[in-house]
Amino acid sequence: MKLIRKRNNKKYLFLLLTLISLTNPIFAGYGGEGTKNKTEKMSKFKTQELINYVNLTIYYLYSAENKNERHVILFKSCQKLLNSNKKSVKGKDKKNLTSCKNLMNRGTYKNVSSDFNSNSTENSTKTKEEARREEEARREKEARREEEARRREEARRVEEARRREEARREEEARREEEARREEEARREEEARREEKARRREEARRREEARRREEARMEADAKARREIDARRREEAKAKREADAKARMEADARRREEAKAKREADAKARMEADARRREEAKAKREADARRREEAKAKREADARRREEAIKSRSNIDYKSRSTIEFSDDGDSDLIDY
Repeated sequence: MKLIRKRNNKKYLFLLLTLISLTNPIFAGYGGEGTKNKTEKMSKFKTQELINYVNLTIYYLYSAENKNERHVILFKSCQKLLNSNKKSVKGKDKKNLTSCKNLMNRGTYKNVSSDFNSNSTENSTKTKEEARREEEARREKEARREEEARRREEARRVEEARRREEARREEEARREEEARREEEARREEEARREEKARRREEARRREEARRREEARMEADAKARREIDARRREEAKAKREADAKARMEADARRREEAKAKREADAKARMEADARRREEAKAKREADARRREEAKAKREADARRREEAIKSRSNIDYKSRSTIEFSDDGDSDLIDY
């Protein structure tokens, strides 16, 4: 993941630098003619105006504090080409000259070069010795700057070589990482296949064990069903025997109850007959007693009537009380 992220960062950085280079005026002249490998004559570029512009611009860039190093390199290469004895240029040299010419046509550093030109005319009164000394100092300064530029270029090349080496090592590391991942993936695939085969074998064994267990359970269930059937048969026979015994016992109990009921009914009938006889005798005795009491009352009534008739001559005023003074056994009637 780190290698992939680093590659993406490098890709974005490359796109950003490409965009900056396309929008930079120094690289704007690289299009058109510069993109072709067509050879151009040096006379097309080697004009006094361009030579003066390049020299004055270089003087300005060396004296400026915030100078553009790319422009310094560009104008230095143009100055070398203009001072050389080449008859024709192509490739990178042609691109550099075209860029310098385009910058001159656009007016870049134009005002600065004109100021330097005016300063140069004012200082033309200097002696040749001073000019020679200044030229030597300028050449030494340019040599130092060229040496510095060369060193920077070498450092840049070394840095680029180091970066290429790092990129190569990263690429090798990435390839080794990819190979390792592929090997790990292959091993994982083999392990997965082996695991899958092992699981299939385990599933087959479990299936066989399950089938054997089902067969055993089915045999056990069949044996249990047979045992249950025998038990049900025995229970049915036992229930039938118990039902038969209960029916016989119930029949005996019913016979005994019937005989008991008949004996009880017979005893009740005899008792009822005795009670009816006793009630009849009692009623007859009560009737005799009632007849005797009736006869007695009739005799008493006759005696009273006779007594009344025998005493009819008694005054009615004194008849409020009638006393019968017979013996102690006689009845007394009070009116």
